[in-house]
Amino acid sequence: MDHLYVEIFTKDEHIFTSIKSYIALYVYLYLEQPQNIKLHFVLSKSCPDNGKIRLNADYLNFSLNDDRVIYKDTTEEESLWDLHLPVYNKDGDTFIAGMCAVCREILLKHGSENSRKLLGFKESCLLATTEASMWTRFCEVNIVSGLSNVIKAIEGQCDLVELPVECVRFENHMAEPVRMHNIYKLAREKANVESKKKVTIESCIPKDKLAIDHTFSEGVQFTIADLILYPCIRLIFMGCGMTILDYFPLTKNWLNKVDTYDPKCLQILNESCLLPANKIKNYLEIPKCEATSLYKSDPKRYKPRNRIFTDQKGVDAALNKLQSLNIPFTSISEWTYDNFTINWQNIEPSHAKSSALPEKRLARKRQQLENLANAVVKLAKPGDRIVDFCSGTGHLGILLALKLPQCTVILLENKSISLQRAKCRTTELQLKNVIFYQSNIDYFEGKFDIGCSLHACGTGTDIVLAQCQRAKANFVCCPCCYGSLQPMPHIKYPLSKEFRSVLSENEYMYIAHTADQAHALGTLNCSEEHTRQGQLCMDIVDTDRKLKAESAGYNVILTRLKPEDCTPKNRLLVGRKSIGS
Repeated sequence: MDHLYVEIFTKDEHIFTSIKSYIALYVYLYLEQPQNIKLHFVLSKSCPDNGKIRLNADYLNFSLNDDRVIYKDTTEEESLWDLHLPVYNKDGDTFIAGMCAVCREILLKHGSENSRKLLGFKESCLLATTEASMWTRFCEVNIVSGLSNVIKAIEGQCDLVELPVECVRFENHMAEPVRMHNIYKLAREKANVESKKKVTIESCIPKDKLAIDHTFSEGVQFTIADLILYPCIRLIFMGCGMTILDYFPLTKNWLNKVDTYDPKCLQILNESCLLPANKIKNYLEIPKCEATSLYKSDPKRYKPRNRIFTDQKGVDAALNKLQSLNIPFTSISEWTYDNFTINWQNIEPSHAKSSALPEKRLARKRQQLENLANAVVKLAKPGDRIVDFCSGTGHLGILLALKLPQCTVILLENKSISLQRAKCRTTELQLKNVIFYQSNIDYFEGKFDIGCSLHACGTGTDIVLAQCQRAKANFVCCPCCYGSLQPMPHIKYPLSKEFRSVLSENEYMYIAHTADQAHALGTLNCSEEHTRQGQLCMDIVDTDRKLKAESAGYNVILTRLKPEDCTPKNRLLVGRKSIGS
């Protein structure tokens, strides 16, 4: 049996939950409480700061003495400490965090034909992570933030002068052409019915000319996206006043379509939570935002004018400013560790075959893994918790679990298929000290002793380093994709105060993009001058990371993998927390 954990809080004898936990609970209730999923309420001492929803305890047949209640502050279940709730425990050894991923697992476990239809074509609806998909991010982060602001305004915690911009974005999305895998087939079928004869529609016709309008949020089929968005959007307009819906005709039509398609959606919303009696009384402005489809990936990737590319004048200017710091930018630090011998054929009996890598590339991959594994072993002590961030199929984490049987190794990866492969390999090797977390890095909030990552792309490395600094954990990180650095709410570039004193964010991005020119000499038609400049810029970015960690109380070494030609992205950051810091 699988387990679903949602968080609850108490205030004035009322029971509340967070918005994301409520959505997971809503999907669970929509499926009429599947018998093969056990529901648990995790009671925490403090209420969330990002909006809360009051639960109807009578409807849930619930009390604090219920055996489904777990006290977060006393439970020995580490996953409930480690991950943002809601959490889904799959097969006993895999813990899944992230609202959309949890809701998907509920539908998959339910297993009925109707529930699996909610997952869309090839069961891929909301499968992509929030980092990769604007649509998943909208459903999991943006709309939740919009509802949170409305709830806080109703409770008097903040002032709201305009309707959440997410409502405008959704209205604009519903006006965009439908994007579906079989849209031409659908258009032909519709035309055949309307004309009562066979109609030919060629695939060269633009999709926006096919006269296929949004019935539901992803097209003409009711999916898990509708199930997640429906309670959020309806609660927003209920809090702001339903009359404002007249300015959002497509959203209003969508809500009515959902109500007609399955009245259970509104029924569960009305019965499972107790809606605030108050409404936002002041007049709310309707914000302006760009009309763009939420299907697309981050539009910044496709708008060159909004991106910083390698511009030699900009690079030279940034490099000149950095000279004033009088900081050596080098990664040739002497650092040694005891090498342990790895018999790859014994510990990876199926890896060479399943990886499908050419022999030379496979050899280089193993050299990379050996470097990081040896560095972690040098830092580790018995009983440590080690997190392999962005673990993929577990290559690094499995090495550590084998070498450090007295340590617990957490494989943290947001792609379910990669984690499933890692589980198969640990089973093959009979490992008992590995835990599997399917989660974004930001949803992990547990304690650990060592964090490591091999080629976490772009900002991923900086999120890993931030996690290690939060937990005061040692770290071993080999960065990658410097040109993909993107500022985030909790990650600002430059990172260190030294770099910020001379470089702007744009100037820093010139350096970061240039770092991706650091190929091996004589390859990819790159001149030796450009390659050496790329190598320098890699050292500069990693020196910025080094300085940031040192300001947080770490002793940090910036070195290189051995041999250096095992990968062009061969820098290695090793940080040990200073005693007493």
